[in-house]
Amino acid sequence: MIVKYIGAALFFSFASLLSFTQTQHVFTHADTIRGSVTAERAWWNVTHYNLQVQFDYVSRSLAGNNTISFNIISSSKKNMQVDLQPGLDIDSVMNTGNKLKFYREGSAYYIQWPHRQNEKKGVVTIYYHGLPRVAKRPPWDGGVTWTTDKQGNPWITVTCQGLGASVWYPCKDYQGDEPDSASISITVPDTLVAVSNGRLRNQQPASPGYSTYTWAVVNPINNYNIIPYIGKYSHWQETFAGEKGNLDCDYWALTEYLAQAKEQFTQVKTMLTCFEHWFGPYPFYQDGYKLVQAPHLGMEHQSAVAYGNGFRNGYRGTDLSESGWGLRWDFDFIVARLDFAYTLRTPYLPEGERWADGIDFWDPVLSIAIGYPF
Repeated sequence: MIVKYIGAALFFSFASLLSFTQTQHVFTHADTIRGSVTAERAWWNVTHYNLQVQFDYVSRSLAGNNTISFNIISSSKKNMQVDLQPGLDIDSVMNTGNKLKFYREGSAYYIQWPHRQNEKKGVVTIYYHGLPRVAKRPPWDGGVTWTTDKQGNPWITVTCQGLGASVWYPCKDYQGDEPDSASISITVPDTLVAVSNGRLRNQQPASPGYSTYTWAVVNPINNYNIIPYIGKYSHWQETFAGEKGNLDCDYWALTEYLAQAKEQFTQVKTMLTCFEHWFGPYPFYQDGYKLVQAPHLGMEHQSAVAYGNGFRNGYRGTDLSESGWGLRWDFDFIVARLDFAYTLRTPYLPEGERWADGIDFWDPVLSIAIGYPF
């Protein structure tokens, strides 16, 4: 049986290598304007996003606006590039009560900024709506996740690190330009809760049957880290005595998982103590620390970390620290590895219980890895 596994593993490994060598990505003009500091991006620097949005679970749509504040850092007369991916459309762009003209090229919108003499700062409000891309395999293949909890309540979030934040709101979708701060207002049915980055600044009634939650961060934040979480959440809080003082730790879990979450998240203080000891103080004391249950495995969204590991230690409850033997193929462009391994140590268990008492040599773990050489 093991021989069959080895043969199958070798076949698929070399098939993957062959496919890799035959596939070449052809870069397009859309790639260039997405990933470059274009002339339409270079003359302005984002300072603040004020995002207001409402998700409609039934229609899988969203609508809202983003007010972008920015500094003008050069005297260029170029248009202003703002990004919003297909499926979503900009309705209008406003500046000091005036409607600005714009045109679209793929995911890029070019706004005709007036370029007034001696102007150092600018503000635009962009109104938009549409059907955003649905996440296929979050968090790796991202977009909007529309799902429900066990009781049938809507449960919505976004993952967009590789895809870009313009999958759900208009922004300067370039990771080299972070807003210095941000405000996120999310309107939801009043039976649900909206959670996002930073601290909750306000919760107030909107239209009948709806509430708006406004969150704000005061630290610079990358576009993809600004994330909404919408669901039937319960909340509790504790304080961590950290290296820079007291750190507010907030936890948001679906109500049906409250007991499991409270038990699992008792490990947070130990984790923070360890990280601060080895890596220095947590960098976002002003915005607090937050764990939010999410319908995917998890993401490091600044001050609002997505958690979806099923309230178990290890990757989905499985320890990945193993020892064994295997084969490795090194090429100039890729590395392929085939291993048989056995779990020897489980690091999250208490001291004295971490090392395995024995090894069942008839029950190895087969691992196949393909990656880039270092």
